[in-house]
Amino acid sequence: MKAKIFSIIILFITMNAYANNNYVNKSLICSTKTFPVKGGFYFQSGTELTRYNILWDHNLKKEFLKTSNHCYMIVNREIVISERSNKDNCGDYNTFINLSSLVYSIPVDQKILSADCKFFDGDLYKTLTNSLNVDIN
Repeated sequence: MKAKIFSIIILFITMNAYANNNYVNKSLICSTKTFPVKGGFYFQSGTELTRYNILWDHNLKKEFLKTSNHCYMIVNREIVISERSNKDNCGDYNTFINLSSLVYSIPVDQKILSADCKFFDGDLYKTLTNSLNVDIN
């Protein structure tokens, strides 16, 4: 019985790792109602991604691109993303991308911030840096 349970666990882990490999070397670009380009994700491996976020520097009065690495895994049709990278032991998994809608969700203080994402073919980093400080009006 223990061998059967162990086999099922190994099979589940293998399937999960295989599913993660479907995203390796792929990118998502994300937007909000206010910002046509807000950030994105680049899937480096089956367990780690780079997250890009366009933020505002109040002191300099301009946008900048924040880049960070994070662990991720696929759970129940969602990509769950950790606070930190593998190098820093991942941390809590606290943000999510719904695989059906590609909506990125960030739970914060009794509300959920979200962005709409789509797969992106091209140089994500270049596209994001080129969109910094662009007046959309």
